[in-house]
Amino acid sequence: MVIVLLGVVAVALTSASGRLSSQSAEALKTRQMLAYAQGLLAEVTHMPFTYCDPNDSRAALATSASVGGAGCTALVEALGPEAGESRFSAVTRFDNVNDYQGFTMPGAGCAGGLCDQQGNVINATGPLAGCTARVNLAAQALTGIAANDAKGRPQALRVIVSVGCPGADTLVAEGLRVRHAPNSF
Repeated sequence: MVIVLLGVVAVALTSASGRLSSQSAEALKTRQMLAYAQGLLAEVTHMPFTYCDPNDSRAALATSASVGGAGCTALVEALGPEAGESRFSAVTRFDNVNDYQGFTMPGAGCAGGLCDQQGNVINATGPLAGCTARVNLAAQALTGIAANDAKGRPQALRVIVSVGCPGADTLVAEGLRVRHAPNSF
């Protein structure tokens, strides 16, 4: 009788242990997905958000997205990266929030999963193996700040970072970025 009772208890403990270890692995994957999404969100929101490309001499002063006058010298910023810019380039790296519009991984410069800023795949065989990431930007009205200026250019952006992995729900991290030149809001 004692042997049968010990066998039943052992089976119950083994079953519970298996469930707990699989839940632990899922929690690890979710935490790593969240950490990656938050890191990419921080990378994007810490970029300049100006009318002019940051390489333009009037980037910090321009009050419009035009060339000349109160605008840019020559390099007006628009949603999406300029020709030749990449998150992974050592020479022409993304330099403005706008450059991240539509950015996806894996993609050009990053094959096989999620990458760091140099294009190195991170955790290729761990919990983030086979995962994807995407960044989308959308104009966002805030109290006292219109979503777009008079010419339809965003004044404030909602930054949406989505990270998806095989066997897990897509995780979304969101933040806001307000245009800062020439005035801070």
